[in-house]
Amino acid sequence: MFVGRKKELAALEEMYEQDNFQMAIVYGRRRIGKTALLNEFIKDKNSLFFPAEEVNDSLNLQKFSQILGEKLGIQNFPAVRDWSALFAIIAEKFSQAHLVLVIDEYPYAATANKSLNSILQHVIDYQFKQSNIFLILCGSSMSFMENQVLGKKSPLFGRRTGQLKVNPLDYYDAAKFYPTASNEEKVKYYACVGGTPYYLSLINSKLNFQKNLENLYFKMTGYLFNEGTLLMKQEFREPANYNAVLQAIASGANTLNEIVGFTQLESSVVSRYLVTLRELNYVERVVPFGANPLKKKTSQYQITENFLAFWYRYVFGVRGEIEQGNGTIYCLAAIQDLSDFIGPIFEEITRQYLRRMNAVNKLPFIGKTFGKWWGKDKQSNVQEIDVVVESLDSKQLLIGECKWRDQFKVKQTVQHVNERADLFTKYTCYKYLFTKLPIKLQDEEVVNVSVEDYFSRGLEPAN
Repeated sequence: MFVGRKKELAALEEMYEQDNFQMAIVYGRRRIGKTALLNEFIKDKNSLFFPAEEVNDSLNLQKFSQILGEKLGIQNFPAVRDWSALFAIIAEKFSQAHLVLVIDEYPYAATANKSLNSILQHVIDYQFKQSNIFLILCGSSMSFMENQVLGKKSPLFGRRTGQLKVNPLDYYDAAKFYPTASNEEKVKYYACVGGTPYYLSLINSKLNFQKNLENLYFKMTGYLFNEGTLLMKQEFREPANYNAVLQAIASGANTLNEIVGFTQLESSVVSRYLVTLRELNYVERVVPFGANPLKKKTSQYQITENFLAFWYRYVFGVRGEIEQGNGTIYCLAAIQDLSDFIGPIFEEITRQYLRRMNAVNKLPFIGKTFGKWWGKDKQSNVQEIDVVVESLDSKQLLIGECKWRDQFKVKQTVQHVNERADLFTKYTCYKYLFTKLPIKLQDEEVVNVSVEDYFSRGLEPAN
């Protein structure tokens, strides 16, 4: 099942419609759905799809020669001797055709042959440049794609005509994997499993939320039970300290000092690990609205993929007990703690909802930035605003409080929203209260938006 990715498909289609050579760099972390996206894109097009493997150069060339032979309708097509010969045949046979040439997991091929970037540069400059070929290089190694393909020192620098970073699905598109779930359950699934399409495809619509969670995470046969360990081993030679940093953030240590205290590592060491984790898009650094992003003291860190946040918080430390067959009790403990876990994720879901509202022009203004704010008021009391959206003209703000609880003190919360709006005297403020269930407010200046609104059909742009 292929869902979502309308913007990504539209971007690729726009490049495809150009009547000249195009080269797109498509990248994103493992299992994010890049191959599915490209297969969906080329399904009705004249295409060659080369899936590189982590094997030697000769075996990749042998496999690609076979695929090329099938495309040309030639049985027992001989394996080409090198990449230059392979590309020369493609240029000769398809230069006037509107061909999409995809090399999937390009880093595997380029690692097996250190000269491949330079060979491809020469091919583009002297053979493909005058053709109508659409070349797509796709890869999961974020550092390789950004440094050795997109980077200034790469032989391929300046050859691309576009790039596409494939990110996890947002809450709205992720929910298409479990359409029969209630709106509340859709939020819970997204909070616990995240936006990785393959993980979402593992959710069994015939089972309830608790059983799905138990089967995925809390059984030794569950696909996600050991997924965090496998991901870290794929990325790092020595994952122990990375595990410690991610576990710290998942447990609520969000500042550098808090992470240092949790891990008992040196501050400089933690900083270095955080830089690497940010480069790989496992962690992001968040600064409050209006703050100077260069000042590290004001920043907080959060895990970008909900699956990892859940895994490090509830699974990582009890894997041994789950292997002993005791997973059910830990699944129940996680579910009892879910309200606290989902709280910050509900804030991010709300920002995603507001971005979708902005895209269909349903906010009070055109939004420029979507974030949060924390700091001190005039009395030096610490304050926080869950959602802050700034207008394009920097004169208006949408501020909001998020409550993922069935019951809370409504009047007190509304008062807090009004008080925090008063902190921003230079702006016209629109005040919101985002809740799990709809509520009636006495204050007409504060608008209530419930989860039911988050899944409105009007949030999806027209084709």
